[in-house]
Amino acid sequence: MNGFFDKLQRFMAGRNGYDRLCLISFFVYTALVIANIFVHSLIIYIIEWLILGYIIFRMLSRNVYQRQRENMFFVRITNSMGAFFVRQKNKIRDIKTHRYIKCKNCKAKLRVKRKKGKHNVRCPKCGKIFETNIRI
Repeated sequence: MNGFFDKLQRFMAGRNGYDRLCLISFFVYTALVIANIFVHSLIIYIIEWLILGYIIFRMLSRNVYQRQRENMFFVRITNSMGAFFVRQKNKIRDIKTHRYIKCKNCKAKLRVKRKKGKHNVRCPKCGKIFETNIRI
């Protein structure tokens, strides 16, 4: 059995292999397979095979630089989406104690204490001081 893994390792040398984009593609493929068990759609079946072909193509590709660029782009997009949901969760968590406002200069999101009235706020990102009015 050890000889098989040595041959497989030599075959995969210089190839892209498995990355985060392959992982998410495999989850989508698995979800479509499970959905198609109940739906029995030819379109979903074709999409399944296309996704599976794409996964195999990415894993066996020798153009590692291009596959890494695709994966980095995908990771950057998914991380920004994750950060958006974390910010929304924090807004809900802090609703009784803080308010979130935008900097008038750089549009950064700032968290300020929830005290009624006018306040001078300094943006830590751009350093500009501006006045804001918290009503509620």
